[in-house]
Amino acid sequence: MQNNSLWALAALLGTCVLGCNAGGGNKGSKTNDNTGATSSGGGQGSGGSNGSLGGFGINMPGLEVPPEGGDIDDPDPSNPNVVHPKCALGLCTDFPAEPILAEGVPANAAELFAASPDFTPGSLCMLEPQLSSEGKEGAMLPANWVRPRFRVAAPADIDLLEIRIHSPMEKNDLVAYTLYSSKAGSPAPSWYLPKEIWAGPGGEMVSASGNGFANNAAGHPVTVTIRGINSKAPGKPVGVTGDFHIAPVVATGSMVFWTVNSASVTPSSSKLLGFAVGDEGVAESLTLPQVQWTGEIGEDGSVLRGYHDKPKLDGFKDGQVRCIGCHTSLPDGSGVVFTDDWPWSKAAASLAAGSAGAVPGVISAGAQAIMKMPWWGTQSLSPGHWAAGDRVLLTTYGTTFKSGKLRTKAWESLPAYDSVNPENNDKVKWAELAWIDMETTVAIDVAAAAVPTFDAALEARQAAALAAKGTGWGIITTGDTGFGAASPSFSHKGDQIVYTATDYAPDGHPDALATIADLRTVPYNNKAGGTSAPLAGAADPAFLEYYPSYSADDALIAFTRAPAKSATSPDGPYYNRFGQVTVIPAAGGEGTAVPLAANDPGTCAGDDAKVGQINSWPKWSPDAFVSKGKTYYFLVFSSGRKYGDDFSQQFELPPNALSSFKGLTSSSQLYLAAVVVDNETKKITSYPAVYIWNQNRLAGTAGEAGLKYSNLTPAWDPIKLPPIIIPEVENKPPK
Repeated sequence: MQNNSLWALAALLGTCVLGCNAGGGNKGSKTNDNTGATSSGGGQGSGGSNGSLGGFGINMPGLEVPPEGGDIDDPDPSNPNVVHPKCALGLCTDFPAEPILAEGVPANAAELFAASPDFTPGSLCMLEPQLSSEGKEGAMLPANWVRPRFRVAAPADIDLLEIRIHSPMEKNDLVAYTLYSSKAGSPAPSWYLPKEIWAGPGGEMVSASGNGFANNAAGHPVTVTIRGINSKAPGKPVGVTGDFHIAPVVATGSMVFWTVNSASVTPSSSKLLGFAVGDEGVAESLTLPQVQWTGEIGEDGSVLRGYHDKPKLDGFKDGQVRCIGCHTSLPDGSGVVFTDDWPWSKAAASLAAGSAGAVPGVISAGAQAIMKMPWWGTQSLSPGHWAAGDRVLLTTYGTTFKSGKLRTKAWESLPAYDSVNPENNDKVKWAELAWIDMETTVAIDVAAAAVPTFDAALEARQAAALAAKGTGWGIITTGDTGFGAASPSFSHKGDQIVYTATDYAPDGHPDALATIADLRTVPYNNKAGGTSAPLAGAADPAFLEYYPSYSADDALIAFTRAPAKSATSPDGPYYNRFGQVTVIPAAGGEGTAVPLAANDPGTCAGDDAKVGQINSWPKWSPDAFVSKGKTYYFLVFSSGRKYGDDFSQQFELPPNALSSFKGLTSSSQLYLAAVVVDNETKKITSYPAVYIWNQNRLAGTAGEAGLKYSNLTPAWDPIKLPPIIIPEVENKPPK
């Protein structure tokens, strides 16, 4: 029996803390096609070959200036998921005619810059958003995304910035002046595009994309030029210029993500935070004290989990849930299913206002009992199998231990434990794909005793759980031999499964010590499965390929790819420092996998490609929309690249000597990426990452206060979250 010193204190770099990935309950849909042309996006910005300014009335090489006027371009006016411009080319008035002067800016700011109409490129670098540069596109935002902010890294003597935003849709440029400071230890200041400009004034019958600049300028490049001077000794400004893009479609749903801040398992060390698209902050969606799921059982089934903990965990009772890990959303948006701490049983909780933490009523008592069995893996749900009479949870079931011993009981201890070195424990090595009927009527008494009790009640519990195999739960046949299954993703139609084939997954996901990780697919076939096949293009022995996720329309699969283990790439398929978020058509194909432009953090923040950025855990938005012959997808992923602003600063997670993970310990944040598919040529185009700046701005604080958490394992689904009430961010002088 494992004691608390080895497992219950699940370290920050163990499964409960670093996270995992599984397919969620996205509903997925596509609109009718909206024929015509569209835009593109990705890069860091540049000064151009001559440092001239696009949008200043000075033509940049290759900058095409279209004629003004004409008809309003809205070929699909009844479609709620695409933009609906309110003005014709060159005639929009979202931008004010007069410059915007931030607090503290000298009244003659415009004059200080007017002396030199161009700038010297090179020493001012764009942090947010990434702009086009050297043939690479700039970032792309959904039309209803939270308003963008603009951040640069500038030389130490710069104290005043001029921000100019140009769009061919607008009658004039937006010009803003704001103070800048580059004090050591302080983050680069941000200037936020005013919300009333980005989203518009609102009003009745306004579409999801709003009626402001984002709605009107979508589908056209937005040129940003930022120049900096020393206001006390102005000379020729330093500067940067480039484009970013606004997609001609909206994003839907809400994001709920796992966040951790400590190496200890405490009631406050991990939680789920959430926000809806467009929110300027986050709120606590689920905390451990809220979780009402109880009665978690130790691995041998004889006693409540926690009895053997030495010392006892402060703040927890035996049988209480103590980790909200690896969550996936219920397809109806009402709650989540997640993996608890050792021995990796499951739990579920509502996210609804007024009932957050309650056990979802749709999960039967029989399913709850089955979920309390040990050695389950990460899970996935499909809207294709989430209706009365057909509610199925897809997961994996540990079957084979390292010693080769096969599991024979529903609740089964490891064959051998090593109290000094837990890596010598005879852990689960391989698992098989499995299903759980979330409405099963099987009866299994899981009222475990407060002290270890090996009696007839335990024997009845074991017998009832095994007897339920085939009706309440079961194995999905794959025909695999010589490796196990992990981190499955259920297609939204419910007919296909993609999963990671790996040689080692003791905690229900590919382990840091694993040396094999490839994607395979198998038909669901009404729980029966079939013969699996490698996903061509994502089953290369030269790489580790893991954490797959189906897009909303099941046309694409996103996954994490990293080099196979070697002296220069020491990590396994878990929090790999060289992980790259990659997209491939769901049918696969050699040479069809596309590493996203979002993997590149750019050069401004000081990231070193030789060190790695831990890009991982991609999750698609719950819809993919078509506009003008192209399908627009968005996904969110986690990355340990350098970050820091007024709301949060990067930190190092304390390593755990008991964990098999020995990789980078940098805290992670969430990033948005756009992926666009040309529906005729099938070409996949991706765009640089967009930092999700609201992810550490917690509602209920003073508004500007932030969090020191590592944000991981996001779920982006049609989740029903209570509205977030938080003040809008104001543009203030740098601290």
